[in-house]
Amino acid sequence: MKNRLFQNSLFLGLFMFCGFIQAQSVSGTVSDETGPLPGASVVVKGSTTGTQTDFDGNFTLDNIGEDAVLSISYVGYLSQEIPVNGQATLAVTLQEDAQALEEVVVVAYGTSTKKDLTGAVGIIKSDAITSFPNTSVDQAIQGKTAGVNVTQDSGAPGASVSVNIRGVGSFGNTTPLYVIDGFPTQDISFLNPNDIASISVLKDASAGALYGVRASNGVVIIETKGGTRDKLVVSVDSWTGVRLAPNNIDVLDAQQFATLAQDLGTAQEKAVLPEWSNPGALRNIDWQDYAFNTAFRTGHNISVRGGGEKLRAAFTAGVLDEDGVVLASSFKRYNVGLNLDADLSDKLRLKTDIKYAYSENFQNLGAGYYNLLKVFANVPYLDNRTGTNLPYDGNGNYGAFTDSELVSTSSNVLAGALRPDNDNGRNVVLGNFSLEYNFLPHLTAKGNFGFNSQNYAGWGFTPTYNNGGLDNNPNASYNISQNTSNEYIAEGILQYTNEFGKHKVDLLAGLSAQRSKYKNIYVNSQGFLNNEIRDLAQAAEITDRRGTWGTSTLASTFARLEYNYNSKYYLTATVRRDGNGDHFGANNLYGVFPSFALSWNLDEEAFMQDSFFDVLKLRGSWGQTGSFLGIGAFQYLANYNNGQTSDDAGYVFGGSPVQGLQPVSLANPDLKWETQIQTDIGIEAEFLDNRLYLTADWFNKESSDFLFQQAIPSQTGFTTKSVNGGNVTNKGFEILVGYRKFDGDFTWDVSANFTTIKNNITELVGANDYVIFDTEFAPGFVDNWQGVTRSYTGNNVGTFFGYRADGIFQTQGEIDALNAAAPEDIGAYQSAATAPGDRKFKDLNNDGFITGEDREVIGSPFPDFYGGLNLNAGYKGFDLQVDIYGTYGNEILNFSRVELETFGGYGLDNAYSNISTNYYNNRWTPSNPSNTYSRAVISDPNKNNRVSDHYVEDGSFLRLRNLRLGYSLPNKLIENLGMASAKIYVSGQNLITLTGYSGWDPEIGQVRDNNGNSGVQSRGIDTGAYPITRSFTLGVNLQF
Repeated sequence: MKNRLFQNSLFLGLFMFCGFIQAQSVSGTVSDETGPLPGASVVVKGSTTGTQTDFDGNFTLDNIGEDAVLSISYVGYLSQEIPVNGQATLAVTLQEDAQALEEVVVVAYGTSTKKDLTGAVGIIKSDAITSFPNTSVDQAIQGKTAGVNVTQDSGAPGASVSVNIRGVGSFGNTTPLYVIDGFPTQDISFLNPNDIASISVLKDASAGALYGVRASNGVVIIETKGGTRDKLVVSVDSWTGVRLAPNNIDVLDAQQFATLAQDLGTAQEKAVLPEWSNPGALRNIDWQDYAFNTAFRTGHNISVRGGGEKLRAAFTAGVLDEDGVVLASSFKRYNVGLNLDADLSDKLRLKTDIKYAYSENFQNLGAGYYNLLKVFANVPYLDNRTGTNLPYDGNGNYGAFTDSELVSTSSNVLAGALRPDNDNGRNVVLGNFSLEYNFLPHLTAKGNFGFNSQNYAGWGFTPTYNNGGLDNNPNASYNISQNTSNEYIAEGILQYTNEFGKHKVDLLAGLSAQRSKYKNIYVNSQGFLNNEIRDLAQAAEITDRRGTWGTSTLASTFARLEYNYNSKYYLTATVRRDGNGDHFGANNLYGVFPSFALSWNLDEEAFMQDSFFDVLKLRGSWGQTGSFLGIGAFQYLANYNNGQTSDDAGYVFGGSPVQGLQPVSLANPDLKWETQIQTDIGIEAEFLDNRLYLTADWFNKESSDFLFQQAIPSQTGFTTKSVNGGNVTNKGFEILVGYRKFDGDFTWDVSANFTTIKNNITELVGANDYVIFDTEFAPGFVDNWQGVTRSYTGNNVGTFFGYRADGIFQTQGEIDALNAAAPEDIGAYQSAATAPGDRKFKDLNNDGFITGEDREVIGSPFPDFYGGLNLNAGYKGFDLQVDIYGTYGNEILNFSRVELETFGGYGLDNAYSNISTNYYNNRWTPSNPSNTYSRAVISDPNKNNRVSDHYVEDGSFLRLRNLRLGYSLPNKLIENLGMASAKIYVSGQNLITLTGYSGWDPEIGQVRDNNGNSGVQSRGIDTGAYPITRSFTLGVNLQF
């Protein structure tokens, strides 16, 4: 008995000893993507042993077995079970629970949950914007949500972006309304993407109609980051990267050019330059090598967010410094932001948001005929009479062309970008202040005041120089410009919210008054004693001076009713009445814009309880929005300016001429609001425990009475008149589908979105069935590239307009037969000088010869569809993000190819310019009877390179827009440094582009012509656009 007792006691002791030596202490940190989670539950699975994390998210558990499993949970997050496996330190990151957390969505004048939404709203979270080094917020949303087409207008640092929500419904401004922390504006270029907490894209009329007259192009609501409750989070994000120069388009070298020039000049009896007889003596210059370079870019951001129960605050600061891949281009921006949210009492709340930005933007060599296109057309050599035969030598010397009219370009375009001295700066201050008071249990009053103050100032100086002959500037010029705008908004809102059993009602009513004041001035002068003076008072003459100022006002009342029964059936109705004081007369001063929406959460029905749907919602909406942005102010009145004594507006008093007044525009007192009516039917669904999700919408946007400047007969004394011009429809379908997995070591969320839109002009006023806008992409003396876009009834807005190419004339007999069939008084099908190798054009009106009447729509910049694919994946400490974006079916009018396929200076009868190697190798010759590429000529009597479908190319592309790989350092490596998390990452942008387009880049947005005009009529025209190139970035993100 004693032996057994001894044995049992020994066994029990050994068991307890073994248990003791296997027990251990475990400590760690629980956090989410933004920082530590205080109060998270940490429990040993299968026991009552547990604890909660402290203020910094830390926890410690003692006497835990090596094989224990910790169950970690936090409200609104997916729980995790972590095996200890002998580890002494753990770092746990919890993910938001898609089922438990009702996602809060920022909507017009308030917030909602995704479940309660009745309109079509695209939601973009902060991490989708801040994960990559984007210059602007609108760049970051490309491909992130269906129905939103984002196109970069240029690859220049700080360049603008075209954003179209569900198509183009106007000939005027098509930019959506952006609402930044409650302040409405159309410019967000000053915003720091790292400040963004969330973006809501209001796509249908019901979602955006509460913004009334400004919502016709869609609404993008931007919420910036605020303070956090009961924790302090300090974040540092720093990155540096390089942007690579574009791939060169092969052009002839100096030896090839000179040999071809000598041969063609002799054969076509044109003058040639003496140096062309000795090509080997010429120093070759590929202008692209000197125009482009690898560019460096850096960005640094810091944010401090924290607070308690009564006061929360967030401070952010950032700097962005980017050099461009084109010489003499750069962009810098400095940002500071402060958000305060204070609970002054149980009923009174104060919120303040202030943003400041300062930026400098330089681009001395832009797109267009007189700029980047010259890197193709310039002859590939220079003489050395200036001390160098290079475009620039780094010592202030610039090479010059041979002084002859046989060279198509007389001045060095790169010298023109480097010689000027210029400076500029832009200041933006945006502020919002709101005071909210709950003076009854269900009734809240809110007052908002906001302002947006912007100031731009810049100057430029072009010095004198003299390279002899045609390449000189005898008079230095100096210009200054300044633009100032100040916008103010004041709003008062009452909101009543209550629940009556299963009924919930939310009623909102408000008043809004907005006023903007603007002024600008520009002065240009010339004639200075030397190249060091920067003083208008020292100029010999003022060559140009102009300026203006004005005000614009908007007064509005609005209301919204939201009702739902038992979280199943929803109704939303809104109405807004807008009045504008400077665009319409008394008979059309106000516009009223209503909307209605219904939705049904079928997943809440009893008969759906056993279905495989976790979420199933049907919704539909109808609504009106408006716009006045297609015309300038006071066009309903006749406008006058002071006439000059040299024209008929002058008068003679006392024998001396004096200035008088002259009308400059016709009055149209019947001008009224541009109106858009949109119908939307949508479905939202989630399956497989909320892992598989989709949203699909069909929509029909009908824009009527759109505003624009209509061309009128010159006999009226005017060229245009402001009118309500017609109707445009945009019908389409969009879908977003995705799959997410947030449990286990390997997590991911992958989604794809797809949008197809049919844009159609259904009606135009006036005698013509088309609208033409003046554009000048070639010099004025080139008459066959003017007005290259037209908007026809039954077609898209801004389609390409030109001739139809019909191959290449192969024999003189083919030409003679067509000439013989031409009318006797004309005598030729195209030109009397047409020869074999010239391009043949189709006689569309069958009158026997080619004229401007044989032009038609030859292409459209609108894609058949566009979309994006986005992946966010994680495995333990690693994370991977991929963004792919593409368009299909859009076309590009490639004006760059005109230069690349024109050996004679374009529009200059006897001048020579360079051509592409592709054209040189494939051009028509008697031994190479091409039916695509015309012959090389110095003078072009047949006008082979007139605008035609020969220059229309497929602009479809699929681009790996962003790729990022990150790694979060283990907690045990960083905890002694006081860090909550540390992540390093590498990323690449625009790494792969699949396209059949022959130019630098297929992403062509709205470009500016030679006169600075831009709009829907200049989309998709490649005039040597600043290329979008590949870039690589290395960065670090730290949180304390």
